[in-house]
This record gives sequence, C-alpha cells and structure tokens, in this order.
Amino acid sequence: MSSLLNVESSFDLAENQYHYKKDLIIVAGPTCVGKSSIAMKLAKKIDGVLINADSVQVYKDLKLLSARPSEEDMSQIPHFLYGYVKSQKNYSIADWLQQLKKVLLDIEKNKKTAILVGGSGLYINAVINGLAPIPGLSEEIKIKSVLKLNEIGIDRFRELNFNIDPNFVNKNHDKHRLLRSYGVFLQTNKNMTYWHKKPRQGRIKKNIYSFLINLERKLIYKKCELRFDNMLKEGALKEVEKIHQSNIDRSLPVAKCLGVKWLLCYLDKKISFEDAVMYSKRDTRRYVKRQITWFAHNYIPYKTIHLK
Repeated sequence: MSSLLNVESSFDLAENQYHYKKDLIIVAGPTCVGKSSIAMKLAKKIDGVLINADSVQVYKDLKLLSARPSEEDMSQIPHFLYGYVKSQKNYSIADWLQQLKKVLLDIEKNKKTAILVGGSGLYINAVINGLAPIPGLSEEIKIKSVLKLNEIGIDRFRELNFNIDPNFVNKNHDKHRLLRSYGVFLQTNKNMTYWHKKPRQGRIKKNIYSFLINLERKLIYKKCELRFDNMLKEGALKEVEKIHQSNIDRSLPVAKCLGVKWLLCYLDKKISFEDAVMYSKRDTRRYVKRQITWFAHNYIPYKTIHLK
C-alpha cells in the first residue's frame, strides 16, 4: 500500500520547502497502517530523520512486539528514541518530551529535517500542546510515598488517594500513578486534578505539519492479526520470557503493552497460549478503535493521506 504512495504529492513537496530549523513533520495514525515505511520514503526525499512517538517502541526489550524498525531501515536513515528505555523504568510522557527536545537540538545542528512518527496520542498531544505543569518529585517525597504504600497496603493507599483526589483516582488505578498522585500532593499540597487544569507548558515551538495516515478499519484489523502471528513466528514469546524471568512489576507500563500482558499471563500458567494470542489480538483491535476515535476528536491534521 505505502509502496504505491506518491510521496511528492502526498506531502506537498512542490509547495512546501520544509526547513530543518523551523519545521517539524508529524506522521501519525493508528498502529499497522505503514507510518514508518511512509516516513522512511519521505526522509529520503527531504534529507530527514525519524523520531519515535510510540510509547511501546521506546522499550529496549521489545524489538519484535513493538514492531521497531529493522536494523536495515535504521542503517539507511537515522532513527532516534527507539529502544533506549529499560523495561523496569516507569517511563513517562514528560521523560520522553524532555528527551525529544534534546534530540531536536542535535538534529538541528546536523541540518536534518525532523519527522516524528507514531500513533501514541498522548505523546503527539504533548508535542503540539505541551503538558500540565506538574512539578517533578524530590527523592525524599518518592521514598515517603513508597513507605506509606508499604505501611498501609494498596487498598487503603487507593482510598487515601481517593480522599485527596477522587476525580483522578476514578480514572487511574495502577500503583505507579497512585504513588505519583500522593507524592504530588505531599510536595505541593495540591492534587493532580488541580495541576491538570493549569495551562499546559513545554510544547515544541516549531511550525508543525501534522499528517494523518488513514486506512479502512477492517484492513487495519487484518494487518494487525497477520503482524502478531509473524511476531510470534520470529520469537516474540522469547522477548516476553526475558521480561517474565526478571519478575517485572506488573503495574509498570511495559507489562501492559499489547501482546506482553497476555503472554505474561500464559507464562504465569493462568491461561493457554491460544487464549493469550486471542486476547492479544482482541486488545489490539480495541486499541485501534481507540486510536481512530482519538485522532478524530483530538488531532487536526494539516493533511490526511488515505491509503487503499
């Protein structure tokens, strides 16, 4: 599909002289529509580089299950922010945005045009609109939060957080988000809902050309299923086995990634391999649906590219 795409007309290359210092191109869309291969073709035309905006492709241990670009692709065009985060790290959007700003400065020095590629709506939204100005937590506060959790247990800790910020806790249940919520309150005496209502800060100050890659939903579902089968043939289960052997905290983001969650359950001997595959494919379809909805309501593209 992407092989038939006319890059010059799709990205208006005759009209737009993308400038390495002033401009940032975003190639966004649901998973499995071919964003990376399209962005590669664009990069070759405009002397560009690719930057990852996918929350799963940041993880070092998930080369196959994250559908990270191949070594061959990476050797042809410089790629940034792929496979550099350890699974044990509770990596946040703020962490990624901070790294992105450093990478953009380096790319500017080399006079290359930056092409941001991904389907993680919250990452893309942070680039365009910035983030709520929630202060970073001191190590002392982080330790106090963990000690409180260990002292009273997760159920009472959730109740404690609910009393501080019911709106936040109703939408955020996992341990790491509760720890952060409690820590923010300890440090600032303001809850997360207060901070999320503040004006956003830290957006990327460039001219943003936001492209949306679109494909018929049923075709995306089919491509996702085929891709997951191929991932398993290539050794995706071994990737998850390594994570399983590390006794990973199941509340960490990597343990909830598509495919990882149910394969971990299989390795725990809680479900069959067939069920792990079935649930992983089901969750991927649901994720695609959520992505399509998010892009429809939260992303105003400079141009939509419809694939057939």
